[in-house]
Amino acid sequence: MVKISENYDIGNRDNVTPERLLEMLEDMYRDLAIAINRKPDVYVRTTDGSTTDILLSDGDLTINSSSNKVEILTKHSSPTAVFWKTLS
Repeated sequence: MVKISENYDIGNRDNVTPERLLEMLEDMYRDLAIAINRKPDVYVRTTDGSTTDILLSDGDLTINSSSNKVEILTKHSSPTAVFWKTLS
């Protein structure tokens, strides 16, 4: 998983303009959003993953709460179907 840095190096703070500060905040926000969005969503439900889960993203996980089966969505095979791979 992606690690997000705990520190952000602003550099020389002596002559930072408000415009430059806003640019740095936008860069920080973009970096955080990219890192967070890379992480898969995990769905716990009473069924296995369905081939019609087209609104989910590749890499998302589903856990069957009845059987404890874990699956990962590996690809969107068509606009109306996805493929799930069993992990356990």
